[in-house]
Amino acid sequence: MLQFETLAAYGMEDLVANAIIYGVLATAFFYSFWVVYRKKFQPRRIQQKRKHRSASIRIEIRNSIVALMVFTVIDVLIYAAQLKGYTKIYTDISQYGWLYLVFSVVLMILLHDTWFYFTHRLMHHPKLYKAVHKVHHLSTDPSPFAALSLHPFEVFIDAGVFIVFAFLFPVHMVALWVWQLTHLTLNIIGHLGYEIYPKGFNTHWLFRFKTPTTHHNMHHEKSNGNYGLYFTWWDRIFKTEFRNYNQVFNAIHERTAKAESLNKMPA
Repeated sequence: MLQFETLAAYGMEDLVANAIIYGVLATAFFYSFWVVYRKKFQPRRIQQKRKHRSASIRIEIRNSIVALMVFTVIDVLIYAAQLKGYTKIYTDISQYGWLYLVFSVVLMILLHDTWFYFTHRLMHHPKLYKAVHKVHHLSTDPSPFAALSLHPFEVFIDAGVFIVFAFLFPVHMVALWVWQLTHLTLNIIGHLGYEIYPKGFNTHWLFRFKTPTTHHNMHHEKSNGNYGLYFTWWDRIFKTEFRNYNQVFNAIHERTAKAESLNKMPA
């Protein structure tokens, strides 16, 4: 039987590490856009009429702390299974090579995007929404701290894909870390409240299937569309993308260009 002390020590290290990474990333984005350079970035603010208050941010942070604790429990359970040899997590890169490691990261992103879209749609079922997902949607004008502002049950649903990865196919710890860091960073940016992706991003042949901040922000504002996480294709296939998404994205850049032009005019 695995020693409780071993799992407890791993859990504490995991919780501290995740809290630091999340705290640093979310705080850096928050203070840069919401505090220090708020006036400079105002034209890029997606919802021009600010609805967020200090109390909302405190709720988001409180919920994020709970979510991090739930994620830690899941990480400890997977770690225990790994020590018993039940998972397909491996630690020797040479076993499958670097090419496979990179492929596994891409595969996890694609699978996670699919998992997220369909579980997210499920969370919008009236009963689940009221009992669970509404916690996340208390942030109609989300800040970066809304990224993990989730009901504990939804954390388990979201982390379910992690369990799939651990048991479905060989995956290196480095690949898992890269995927998790990518997911966390893009999730925080998705809740930033300011559009940081460049003009034309939404129509570029290579990038138009990637969700910019506006895409998910509109989901928080309107609720019944734009369910995708990394990409827009599931929303397009199932026709759940808001029809005015491109217009809203373009309007932000038109507003930004106008503001920058006025700032350059001589006094």
